Amino acid sequence: MAKSEKDNKIKQDNSMLEKQDNVTDDDDKEQNNSISPSNNSDETYEEQEYRTEEEYRNDFLERRAQISRKTYNKGSIEIEEIYAQEYMNQCELAVYGDVVAQDLLSYWFKHGNPALEENIELSMKWLFLAASGGNSHSITKLALFLNYAYDEVINSEYFKDLVDVLYITQENYQENIGKVICKFIVYDLKIDALELAKTKLSRLEFNRLTMQRFTQSLNRAMPKVHEFFENFVKMGIDKQYETY
Repeated sequence: MAKSEKDNKIKQDNSMLEKQDNVTDDDDKEQNNSISPSNNSDETYEEQEYRTEEEYRNDFLERRAQISRKTYNKGSIEIEEIYAQEYMNQCELAVYGDVVAQDLLSYWFKHGNPALEENIELSMKWLFLAASGGNSHSITKLALFLNYAYDEVINSEYFKDLVDVLYITQENYQENIGKVICKFIVYDLKIDALELAKTKLSRLEFNRLTMQRFTQSLNRAMPKVHEFFENFVKMGIDKQYETY
């Protein structure tokens, strides 16, 4: 098969996997005047075109740089106000499904900024959400956390067939497998962008207890990940399109 055909097939496969992302109970969502998704589908990010990790990383760095340039020659109070406004802006984009905004919010909550204190729980949840949406830069950031989960999949009986189905290589296995794992973590923890954006902000430094809860979620997710991939292989790509 020609390389261009393989690339198209991978894009189709990723598009199919994206359909599984309808896991949030819409009845649990509340309306919020300051952060509320529009009904205009043209303004959403649901159909994001396949992009490389480098493209996601470059967008992440450029967005940070754009915000940083706004603070040039500003006083500390003005800088804090700028970051407070940008936090609201990025939250709105993130609620629409912008995975770069979700990744940026994760970064801010990990390191803090002039308007935000660090919060490891919010940082991880935004990161899982971005990764589940296909942001391969976010998936790479989770490489250490997901390491044993990758090993489980790679050592499974179905992996050889999965390689053929998804054209998995040494270069893209984290992207293909990590996205699915993060989808099930998002489902397990009931992570919702709107609810995250409305969360009352507080400081929460990195701690073992919080990370244990995320590890427990990963452990709960893995049987479902294996089941998904096993069915994916058994049913074949054409049948999976009909199912999802």
